[in-house]
Amino acid sequence: MRNVFNKLHRYLILISLAISFFAPVHHVSASSRQDEVNPEQVAHIFFSRGCADCWPYVEDVLLPTLQSQGLATQFEIHDYTVPEERSLLAEISHEVGLPRSIADSMYAFVPVPQGTLVLLGHNPPGLLSELSSIDLPERLVVWQPLMHSEPTEYRLWAWSGSVQAFPIDTSLSVSLPDTVIAGGPLPAGMEDVPGDRSSWMSGIGLLPMVITAGLLDSVNPCAFAVILLLLAFLFTLRHSRKYILKLGLVYIGMIFLVYFAIGIGLFQAIRISKDPHIVARAGSWLLIALGTINLFEYLFPKFPIKLHMPKIAGERTNQLIKKATLPATIGAGLLVGLCTFPCSGGIYVSIITMLNAKATIGWGLSYLGLYNLLFVLPLLGILLAAGNRRTVKTWARWERTNAKRIRLWYGLAMIVLGLIMILAVI
Repeated sequence: MRNVFNKLHRYLILISLAISFFAPVHHVSASSRQDEVNPEQVAHIFFSRGCADCWPYVEDVLLPTLQSQGLATQFEIHDYTVPEERSLLAEISHEVGLPRSIADSMYAFVPVPQGTLVLLGHNPPGLLSELSSIDLPERLVVWQPLMHSEPTEYRLWAWSGSVQAFPIDTSLSVSLPDTVIAGGPLPAGMEDVPGDRSSWMSGIGLLPMVITAGLLDSVNPCAFAVILLLLAFLFTLRHSRKYILKLGLVYIGMIFLVYFAIGIGLFQAIRISKDPHIVARAGSWLLIALGTINLFEYLFPKFPIKLHMPKIAGERTNQLIKKATLPATIGAGLLVGLCTFPCSGGIYVSIITMLNAKATIGWGLSYLGLYNLLFVLPLLGILLAAGNRRTVKTWARWERTNAKRIRLWYGLAMIVLGLIMILAVI
């Protein structure tokens, strides 16, 4: 029995020695195979696993057509609904300099001798088969967004001027030279060309919409009523005009800062989305829905959903105002800034989603600042024009009398603005 155990022990030692001997060889062999793969030559293809047509297109059309031309021989498939893969998509897009406004359900970043080829959407095989027979620029986007219907056009962009569209049967040998020398404004969201005049011009078209939305949002029943209450109460206590202006400016400043901070947070959160246009459309529909609720509240006073400041916040704000001190006014401005959001947040969210889809970070934050200045502009006007107690009480009486009518026009304006954003802007 002892001999059997001794033999078994020897066999185990021999097996362990063999494993320890061959394991490093296997590791080196794997490493040497990995060294043969150049990460810079790997094509990265991104789409959502929920896209039923994407994988068949990649497997049957995209990869065979590219590989027949010696492209994408090494590739990786990524599901951008996974956070890590979405981060990789953002990283590669940033390295290439792809603007956020150029987006689709599928991305293919294909290394070519000249640089990088970016294929978006479902490009037909006839178009893809021309890639090896033409002189490609350093960076080129080939984009065909239609998935379920027969395509009629495709788009090209070579990091110069505007995105160019061509009939689907146009050869790349014809369309590419025009694309390389294209003029016009760069696509919105072109963050990698700071200071470029065409990029600056691309943001100007948003200005009228931001101004309109900011002024509309400024007719805010919540903030309007509170500042009139504050001024009337201060006059009742017979405070000096200087003290009244001081507390009024503090109140307005707090609303501005809080609302601006909310906007920055929303802007950064929304930028996580890889399809800014879908988010912008959702924001527009939200604006229409909230406008409809305002109409229902006017037509049906007992309608259960009301876009008002919460009752507990309103009571606390009144308590703070009656103290008529600087800290209490800061607290009132903070509360109103936070609780004003249910009253008029629909306009704010919709304009932020549009800025996310159409503007760079710099332009977006600049527009947010302008929007919030316009938002508090009527409050500043009321404060500066309120020269006496009688005027303030007259305005307060007018606001209470016309509050429902203001909400009616406010709701109608929200619906119209939402429709304009859906039909004309997004």
